[in-house]
Amino acid sequence: MFEKTIEVRWSDLDANQHVTHTAYATFATHARVSWMCTTGCSIERLLTLGFSAILLKEHTEYYREIFLSEKATVKVIFAGSSVDYAHWKFIHEIYKSDGKLAAINTVYGAWMNTATRKIAIPPKEFLDLIEEVPHPADFEIIATNKSRK
Repeated sequence: MFEKTIEVRWSDLDANQHVTHTAYATFATHARVSWMCTTGCSIERLLTLGFSAILLKEHTEYYREIFLSEKATVKVIFAGSSVDYAHWKFIHEIYKSDGKLAAINTVYGAWMNTATRKIAIPPKEFLDLIEEVPHPADFEIIATNKSRK
């Protein structure tokens, strides 16, 4: 499991002076991209291979407020994929400075071939890196809907 700690900034707050809903998604994205870089799959490398990540669905469940200057820790979990790894699922557990769970952000996405602009199986070099990533015990095999155009 990968963890990234992020200090809450003024721009992350809403009118209630706690972290706004969009900031949770930004924290999750930042942590996920940081994790990808540690696996050798930087955005630059993916683009060189002609691939990029796209989000298909995202939702967040909120449990506790996080405030200005707190440090939020995001745990990134590679929670599922299609058999061919073209589609994927990540769970981001976001914790307050005191270690209490503040939110869970879940995203479903896919790899897109940047030339064809279609969802595609990543190249072998990238597949080899993905297959080395530890899978949790409850790793989910995602069914894909091929009938979508």
